[in-house]
Amino acid sequence: MITSIEILGTEELLLQRNPRAAAVHQAIVARGREAVIALNERFADPSDDTAMKRLDTELEAIVERSVSEYVRQTSGLFSAEDVDLWTAKITRVPGTYVGRAAAVGVPGALLLMESVEEAESEENSTFVSLDDTLANIAGYCQCGYATSRIVPRQLCRLCSGGVLIAWRTEEDQVIATAPKVRSELHAVFEELLDELATIHLATGDASAETPARRRAGNAGITRVNETYAEEIAMLDLTRWRELSDLNQLSQITAVTAHAKHWSQWGLGSARLAMLAMQSDPEIQARMRRIAGSRPAPKPSLFERLFSRR
Repeated sequence: MITSIEILGTEELLLQRNPRAAAVHQAIVARGREAVIALNERFADPSDDTAMKRLDTELEAIVERSVSEYVRQTSGLFSAEDVDLWTAKITRVPGTYVGRAAAVGVPGALLLMESVEEAESEENSTFVSLDDTLANIAGYCQCGYATSRIVPRQLCRLCSGGVLIAWRTEEDQVIATAPKVRSELHAVFEELLDELATIHLATGDASAETPARRRAGNAGITRVNETYAEEIAMLDLTRWRELSDLNQLSQITAVTAHAKHWSQWGLGSARLAMLAMQSDPEIQARMRRIAGSRPAPKPSLFERLFSRR
């Protein structure tokens, strides 16, 4: 089964091996995203229905202009083989949104549409601190932690997400100061990412295999922490441990499934917790990379019969 994830991965692959088309794509996406960010700033009140309708109309116009410019500038830049591969895949994905990209006839169209439409300002997309995050969600917090900083029996989903991101950010900063640990953990996660992404891409219900793969990741990061125990002992893990304890109160089941073992596994636990969710950007990116490298699907029996007429 082919999904939009595979189309996006295929487009990324084709752009990587076509520098001229990639440069055009990058420039048009940058201009389109700037226009969308400016548009969102003009229509900042989501309660104004009339304004929101105008926003949708103007957003659609920006996307259409971006796609049209992309088609015009990349005409003839892709080889016939690349276009055939892309076409063979994208025409098998149902839905009007993907259909719009397919109708354009140029690889990269779907990636461009998504990149432009999802544009956010750097101010909104860059994590600064847990305090800033909690301040932003205080009006929607249901557990009280965002406003009072009093630890509840269980964090609400918004606070759970903010705390998890803070833990992962702290872990990345700590690991960055220990090159050997960072290198070894990178190798563990590269293998785990491939395995988890392949499972999520598999047809049918392969979710039962995922915990087993995560357990393999547990063993891997435990091995790294044991091997470099002396180096890790020199690091300041005070904040990392505080956030580890706080994450045990998360409302995200996938995150807390093995929370009691985090102190045993050590560094890498925060990243592993995030990978428990299929929506994690790292998982999504790896799924696109793996699926995008697949060859063109073979024609169905119906297509073979129809092509003979």
